[in-house]
Amino acid sequence: MLKNWVVLASIYLLTACGVVYQGVNHGIEAINQSQMLRQGRHGELTEQELAWAATAWKYVSNNTQLSTGLVNSLDNYPTTNMSGIADYLVALLAAKEFEFITNKEYDERLSLVLSFLNKMPLSQGQVPNKVYSTQHGQMVNYGNQPQDIGWSSLDMGRLLIVLAIVKRHSPEFTEYIDKAVLRWNFCELVSEDGELYGAVVHDGQVHRYKEGRLGIEEYTSYGYLDWHIVPEKAFNIEPYDVATIYGVDLIFDGRDPRIFNVLRPVYTTPYLWLGLEFNWDDIGDTGSSDASHSNDTLSAMADAIYQVQELRWENERIYTARGEHVVSGEPYFVYDAIYGLGTPWITLAEDGSSHDHLALVSTRVAFQMWALWKTDYTDRLMILVKELYDPQRGWYEGRYEMTSAYEKSLSLKTNAGVLEALLYKQQGKLYKNGDSKEYRDVQFNSRFSHPGHCLVETFR
Repeated sequence: MLKNWVVLASIYLLTACGVVYQGVNHGIEAINQSQMLRQGRHGELTEQELAWAATAWKYVSNNTQLSTGLVNSLDNYPTTNMSGIADYLVALLAAKEFEFITNKEYDERLSLVLSFLNKMPLSQGQVPNKVYSTQHGQMVNYGNQPQDIGWSSLDMGRLLIVLAIVKRHSPEFTEYIDKAVLRWNFCELVSEDGELYGAVVHDGQVHRYKEGRLGIEEYTSYGYLDWHIVPEKAFNIEPYDVATIYGVDLIFDGRDPRIFNVLRPVYTTPYLWLGLEFNWDDIGDTGSSDASHSNDTLSAMADAIYQVQELRWENERIYTARGEHVVSGEPYFVYDAIYGLGTPWITLAEDGSSHDHLALVSTRVAFQMWALWKTDYTDRLMILVKELYDPQRGWYEGRYEMTSAYEKSLSLKTNAGVLEALLYKQQGKLYKNGDSKEYRDVQFNSRFSHPGHCLVETFR
C-alpha cells in the first residue's frame, strides 16, 4: 500500500521539479555542480563532540518534569507542543545512542511520553492542542493557563516523522505509537485536496486556516506520507517565486501574503531537517548512501540556502547561520530570514514587523550545517559557536550578528538540534523505511481508502 502513495507523491514532485528547472535553470545548474562536491560529516563522535552532546543533554535532564515525563520547550517554563515532544524524542534517541542514559532510563522516559500521547485531552476531542502543560499534561494556552486553543498540522507532521524514526529504532514500541496516533481525526488536519489546516478555537468556535509555507510544508508532508496520507497540494512547491542573491536563485513561497495571510520567510530549518532525517530523499527511497539524493528538487533548494549563507561570508565577511529562535524580550520569537518581504537578510516577527538587530548566528543551525556540509565555512562557524553554552544548563540560542553578544535564552529546540546533528554524524539519515506489518496496518482497510479520505473517527 505504501508504495502506491510514494509513487503518487513522486509524480507531484517530479512535476514540480520540471517547473523548477525550467524557471531557475541557471541557479540549479550552479547548485548541481556544488552537489557533486558536497559531503556531510560521518563517523564515530570524537571526545570533543561527545562533550558537546553531553552539554545539550544537560538541558533535557534539567527540564524534565517528573510528574509527566515531558520536557519544557523553554528553560524552566513548563509548557510544550507536539513539535517540542518530537524534539525531545530525537534527543532521547541520541542520549541512548551516546550512552548518556541506560536502556532502563530510555525505556522509562519513552514509556512516559507514549502514555501521555495515548491519554492526553484533544482539542475539540479531535486532535492534539497547540500547547500542553508539562507539569500536569492538560491543554493550556501560551500563557500556561487552561484553555483549548486549537491545533497545528505542521507541529503534528513533525511529530509523525519523529515517531516513525522512533518506531524503526525501537520497534517494540510500535503498537503504542500507532494507538496514540489513531486517536487523531486526520480530517481536521488534511483537506480532501491535500492542503494542511490548523485551527484557532475562540469562544468555543473553531476557525480553520490554511497552514504552512514553502519548505516547512514539504518537510511536514513526509510525516503524513508515512501514515499513507498524501497531502498533495502541500507537497507541491507551486506557487513559487524566485529571488537571486549573490547569483544564486532561491525559491520562495509565491502566495500573496495580503490574500493568504502567510508570512513567507526563507530560513534554513526545514531544509536542515530534510537533510538530517531524510537525506533529501523521497520517502520510499531504500538507498543507503548519504552521498546521493533521490529528491533532486529539495536537495538543490537546500544547497542554494546553504550557498547564499556561505557567500554572504565570502562577499561581506558576515558570519551567517540563520534559523528561527527565541529572544529574551519582545517580540520573544523571530525568523532570521535569508529572504522575506522582498528583502534579503531580514529578521521578522510573526506579525511581519522587522527586528534586524535580533539576527543571530544560530547555534543549532551552525551545528546542523556543519554536520551536513563538510566545508571550510562550516568549520569556521563551529569555531564561532562552540563556546556558546553553560556547562550546567545547555547551549544558548546563538550569537548576535550585529554585536557578537550571546543570546542566553535556552530552548529544547536548540539543544535537541545539537543532539540531532551529532546523531546524524554517527548514524547517517535518521528515517528508515519500514517493511514489516504494524499495528496500524491492521486498522487501515477500514480506516483509509485513498489520499482524498482520512481517519474519520477516533480509534480507542
